[in-house]
Amino acid sequence: MYLKRRHLEILREMKKTDSQTEIEAKLPEEFQIRAIELYILGFAELEGGKIKLTEAGRKLLEITELLNLDELPEVVADTEIMKMLELLEETGKVPEGWLEKLKERKLADENGLTEFGKALLKLYRETHPVVYLTPEIVSFLRGMPKIGTLDELITYKNSKLYGDNIVNALQAMRLLLISPPTENGRAFATTPAAKLALKAVSMIPVFARAIVLRKEDFEALKAGRSNAELESMGLADEKGTTEFGKAVMETYEAMGRVEEKVLPIYLLNDELAVLKVIKEIEEKYETNPDILPTEKEIGKRVEVEDLGAILHLLESKELVERRLVKNRDTYWLTEWGKEAINFGTVSPDAMKAVTYAESGDVPIAEWVIKAQEEGVVKAGVTDKGRFYLKLSRSIKRKPFLTRYDAAILAKTPRKKYIHRDELVELVRDYVGGDEKEIIRAIGEAEAKGFVVELQNGMVKLTELGDKVKTALENAKLQEIVKVKFSVTPTLYNVLRVIYEELETFNRIWKEKGEIRGYKMEEVDVIRKHLSLSDDEIKKALTMLRQLGFLGSKSLTEAGKVLVEAYL
Repeated sequence: MYLKRRHLEILREMKKTDSQTEIEAKLPEEFQIRAIELYILGFAELEGGKIKLTEAGRKLLEITELLNLDELPEVVADTEIMKMLELLEETGKVPEGWLEKLKERKLADENGLTEFGKALLKLYRETHPVVYLTPEIVSFLRGMPKIGTLDELITYKNSKLYGDNIVNALQAMRLLLISPPTENGRAFATTPAAKLALKAVSMIPVFARAIVLRKEDFEALKAGRSNAELESMGLADEKGTTEFGKAVMETYEAMGRVEEKVLPIYLLNDELAVLKVIKEIEEKYETNPDILPTEKEIGKRVEVEDLGAILHLLESKELVERRLVKNRDTYWLTEWGKEAINFGTVSPDAMKAVTYAESGDVPIAEWVIKAQEEGVVKAGVTDKGRFYLKLSRSIKRKPFLTRYDAAILAKTPRKKYIHRDELVELVRDYVGGDEKEIIRAIGEAEAKGFVVELQNGMVKLTELGDKVKTALENAKLQEIVKVKFSVTPTLYNVLRVIYEELETFNRIWKEKGEIRGYKMEEVDVIRKHLSLSDDEIKKALTMLRQLGFLGSKSLTEAGKVLVEAYL
């Protein structure tokens, strides 16, 4: 979206006449550029010296009819303003500076969105822009950085002597998004549709004219129809839609589409140190099979605060796998783990810069700067960023809950947002810890899929977070928040075997005999399904009972809910 006050002035003149010449005489300033932007936005049709309102243009005219245009700033709405509007509608709260910008444009007041704000957001969602790719636009798009801070985009634009109209056109087509301002400035990102547009134009040997695709053109190509104009652009021929035409259609379909975001993965310094040691032990194992990557052997070679927790965390991300070798519990690198060693550490915020951009949303400056510092983003997404994005998309995360995760889930309300600063205070009052630690833990809870934090700092539970919160509430929550980590992949795997073999366990539990931490019959069944030592199984059963996921002779509701949350 890119809407200027001048666009609205032109629309008002279009009520009186459809002659471009007449309107340009009254509003000469950059009239042709503004007219083309109205065309790209889907608000006007341009043909033979005439400019006519589309249905969307008529709606825009209606919703702005009562506005005093002289009171509006020069830019009424762009991608930055639309993101503020969306976040205010969704969460009910935006920073004061954002609210002021929305108020200036009559889009919001102290009570939230105004009628104009609601109507413009609705129109934005209902209107589809036109594909309008000129050689100049494509040249800019090819050369520009694909993600970064706004300063970098402006520097590029100025160094190549491009005008603002290129950036405006890309925003109008939803190929470029600019974030609202935060403490570190503003960020920008090209959208997946921009990537598709570049892929499409790469099919043309010489790109010398504008490629235009409107809704009616898209529908004609979809139905297998053609006309001279579509053929002249190479979108169709006598056989039907060309490969180039299909690629431009893909671009059209992707414009404005926001997909579900991938959970951002993270890898901490201690985790990387442990991965490197496991690799070292594996290499020694090849020549000396008595040296195995057990927790004890790993602990001899690396100094970390809580090795057990780190091994569970790495297993939860599929970077290591646990195996029983020579009746000993061992940890081995997966293919993912081997590659992660080469790429090094990454934070959830750095990966959010990539996952947001890849989904068609805009990251904030803080995430982008973090991504640049960590080598995830340069002029675009780096090999490191692509690896961790692929890892984020591909793995099936296994549950790993720290006391911070439990506290975050306990204090995040259901079905409404809470600001991160407020959540930090609630968690600190509940379990202690310093602000930095808790902020990092919220980022990690997001990477685990429990919460989502939006650009305005508002946090809410995900569907998974809601289910796990229910499980914790049904278990012994006060005990859970006392332990460093309450649920690990091993505990979950043991619990899942019980869930899946419940008839067998019900028979064991009916038999006489006291159950404190475990029964040997339980251990025997679990051993058949998991590559774990008896000691690890016994520890897991004892812990599950202490925390309320398993009763003395039953699978508790908490245990059932927890297993089903991850199925």
